[in-house]
Amino acid sequence: MKYYLLLVLTSLMWAGNFVTGKYLIGHTSALTITDLRWAIADVLLLPVVWVADRKLLPPIRALVPLAMMALTGVISFNFFTYLALQHTTPDNVGLISALNPIAIAIASFIFLRERLSIRQIAGMVLSFFGVLVVVTKGHLAGLAHFHVNTGVWLMLVAVGSWGLYAVAGRFAMKHVSAYGATLWAGVIGVLFMLPFDLPTLAFQQLTVPFWSSIFYAAIGGTVVAMILWNIGIQRVGGTKSGIFLNFNPIFTAILAYVLMGETIHMSQIVGTLIVIAGVSIFAIQRRQKQKPDKHLLKQPA
Repeated sequence: MKYYLLLVLTSLMWAGNFVTGKYLIGHTSALTITDLRWAIADVLLLPVVWVADRKLLPPIRALVPLAMMALTGVISFNFFTYLALQHTTPDNVGLISALNPIAIAIASFIFLRERLSIRQIAGMVLSFFGVLVVVTKGHLAGLAHFHVNTGVWLMLVAVGSWGLYAVAGRFAMKHVSAYGATLWAGVIGVLFMLPFDLPTLAFQQLTVPFWSSIFYAAIGGTVVAMILWNIGIQRVGGTKSGIFLNFNPIFTAILAYVLMGETIHMSQIVGTLIVIAGVSIFAIQRRQKQKPDKHLLKQPA
């Protein structure tokens, strides 16, 4: 039971990322937020990797997949998530992030030739229908003439990036642990971003709430959440752990309502329930013997 509670807490921490991200994007650029968050997280991950692996440096053959993880998961996913928060609400971003497991499956189907069952495809279609209910505010009849919010498109790009990150992670984790892969993808990502970030570095206000939000994203939303997620996967398995991602849109909507005064509409509630149902149908597998899942491929960093 305690491991399930850890997974619920992990989902709550990731939901907090979307709410703090909405605040941060009003004070600096998406690139700077991503850079600062991962620079701090990398420093904190160093002792974690050392304790867990008893070594720090990855083998040379892991550098290419680690670089791909950096480009897709560290840079692209976070950058487009924060850009999305400029244009739409945290609860919409949290809802679309629930599609991460589906993005992983699609990317795995394309690049790794992993098969999709009819049940999984049905779950994907149902989840996408739930997203449409939310973004159209329930007015599906006018969908042909409906203008989708820019933030929704940006978040869909972020989710697609996460699918690619998962595929890259499969190759990287043949040579390094999940902790090591997260650390070195973060380090490479920061090094990639610095030349583009430093020349345009600018802040609106460097306040205590700003730095509190940055440190929350780095510590709670990255390091602590990653450790708790890894414990959960090791103890209850990847499939069951993945279902707890369904709490992301629920917690995000609650936090946005409590902390930011966001309004919760009936269409959001209905659409969220449909997405949760679709992802659950997608994730629940027939009972079969499986090897323990040691990867962190479904965490929405």
